[in-house]
Amino acid sequence: MDEGLGVRAGSSADFERLLRANAQSMLRFADFVLHDRSAAEDAVQEAFMIAFQRRGTLRDQSAFAAWLRTIVLRECLRWRRHRLLSVLGLSDRVIAPATSDSGLQVDLGRAVRCLSPTQRAVIYLHFFEDHTLNQVAAALRIPESTVKSRLYEALRRLRRALPGYGPSNAGEQA
Repeated sequence: MDEGLGVRAGSSADFERLLRANAQSMLRFADFVLHDRSAAEDAVQEAFMIAFQRRGTLRDQSAFAAWLRTIVLRECLRWRRHRLLSVLGLSDRVIAPATSDSGLQVDLGRAVRCLSPTQRAVIYLHFFEDHTLNQVAAALRIPESTVKSRLYEALRRLRRALPGYGPSNAGEQA
């Protein structure tokens, strides 16, 4: 993404352009992790300030998006622990393709809300951003085995929460 802009993160103005170019993607990611648009906007804004302050630590210009995503995820996890967020509660909204089945949207939103933020991050990157497990591991800077276990557990929890929506479970054991 960064290469196509012809921009390097060297100067403050160039770095700001990179942040702007990645803003929508990072906001969608944060919104999916937090399930609260307002909190996601605040978390991304704070993450961008942190990234700007730490721009000198970015070693590999080609890894900008992954580096920024890691900062956004950490900020989302910090926001998640924030007491105000837990007092206000999370919305039932989930970023998903539109469907005419409003019951499915509500059920899916509730099921995804029950996942941990780290599980939501893996789900989002793998299914919504279409990253391979190896790419998810690199983006989140965690071992691929951790990505696999988080993905497995998240899908298992979603399957249990949405029993009528998945493929037949006849051969599965509970």
